[in-house]
Amino acid sequence: MHLATLRPTQPVPVWTAVATAKLPFKNGVRSAARHQFARNGAFYDLLPDNCFAHALVYFGLVSERPLTSASLAARPVWNILGGSGIRSIIVRWPLTYPAQPIRGVVVTDHLHLTPDSPLPIDDPQMTYPSDVANTLRLRPDPPVAAAAALVGPATTAIGSLAADRLYSDAFDAVSAQSDARLLALRYQSLDVAGHYYLRQAMPRLFGDVSDEERRQYGRVLDQFYRYLDGEVGRAIEHLGPDDLLLVVSGFGMEPLTVPKRLVDRLLSTGELSGTHERAPDGFLLAFGHPVRAGHFGRASVVDVVPTILYFFGLPIGRDMDGLARTDLFSRDFTEERPVTFIPSYEN
Repeated sequence: MHLATLRPTQPVPVWTAVATAKLPFKNGVRSAARHQFARNGAFYDLLPDNCFAHALVYFGLVSERPLTSASLAARPVWNILGGSGIRSIIVRWPLTYPAQPIRGVVVTDHLHLTPDSPLPIDDPQMTYPSDVANTLRLRPDPPVAAAAALVGPATTAIGSLAADRLYSDAFDAVSAQSDARLLALRYQSLDVAGHYYLRQAMPRLFGDVSDEERRQYGRVLDQFYRYLDGEVGRAIEHLGPDDLLLVVSGFGMEPLTVPKRLVDRLLSTGELSGTHERAPDGFLLAFGHPVRAGHFGRASVVDVVPTILYFFGLPIGRDMDGLARTDLFSRDFTEERPVTFIPSYEN
């Protein structure tokens, strides 16, 4: 099913809305950072669209203060499940750093920022519990050579693929030692590749792509999809008869507008070509024995958690902005599982 996303579309508020089933005015996260126009001036949670906000930050006219896990004003799904005794493993979710206590394991989205080393991670806030870091080792030799042959000269895309591999390894390491019932891993390399290589993948939308560019880079985006297809395939192979796998994209990608491309050329290399600023839909794919085959009506990113709660047999918070999409499931599954509600999961 298609998933309506948030506008303006930024990864941090979108994934926070997914995790909390609440829109930004309820969960407290409207952007990835707070912005300040002058020293000792007021902070703004979100800058107006079309004000060239990135240029203002680039030239130092506006300062940014990134949000942290303490910025959340609503309980994410792993805390909700923990209150019912259900353990979770959460890897690379935005706004999980510094790691907060949960019933289960958190590997924050700062893991790839640790200097490349085979030694144990020494930041106690990188994971929860902190001793989980002792079981993780960063790859001393990330697969940069293989990635270089795959994605060409864009080192940012190469690094994003290596980071996905790093978090996938961390996920495998912690999940192998846990009885968690909710396991969540976020991949980012496809988003990065879309920003850089949408132009070569869809040359008709841009009109200025040479034949040489198409030959050299036209299949890069397909290769990133192939990598993620493999990761999804691994997850499907490990599904038990009562398991549910949700593959969630919080937003889509579309061509960068001509004015934004000109700004990118002025401020950087001009290599960006994809954007999700105008809120194209994301999607949800569901796999498992309880799932009913078919295409379903459009949903929203805030419907993901109510659907998960329904799957676990837990009530939906009436203060949530999303709905449980029971139509995803077979009649045999839903006949004996009514939708129930409580006023709120908040304290």
